[in-house]
Amino acid sequence: MAQLPEETITTVLNLQRRLLTIIHEATATGYNIVERYGETEVTVSDLAQLDNVQERADTYHSRFYNLLRRIAESQPIAETAMIDLLLLSIAEAQATVEALEASIRETKRDWNLL
Repeated sequence: MAQLPEETITTVLNLQRRLLTIIHEATATGYNIVERYGETEVTVSDLAQLDNVQERADTYHSRFYNLLRRIAESQPIAETAMIDLLLLSIAEAQATVEALEASIRETKRDWNLL
């Protein structure tokens, strides 16, 4: 198995945990909006935004899973391009996670779900 620094693995696993939480929160928030207010012209844009948040989080979570798996299978070392893609994905996800969490908080605040 190609070895990654422990810090990199920890960073990815922590990001995956946060991404799973985002997927859950976006889905739960959308469900609560539909249950309380229905799917109307007023709610549809926020529901679409929550779907987008969930999809973006899922994309990063899946990307990390696939990259870590491929790197783990690489012998004796992983390709530089794969490592570079992992590092780029980490940087992108770290910036994106904050925005996704903020989007969920804002939607919850707008619909009095906090």
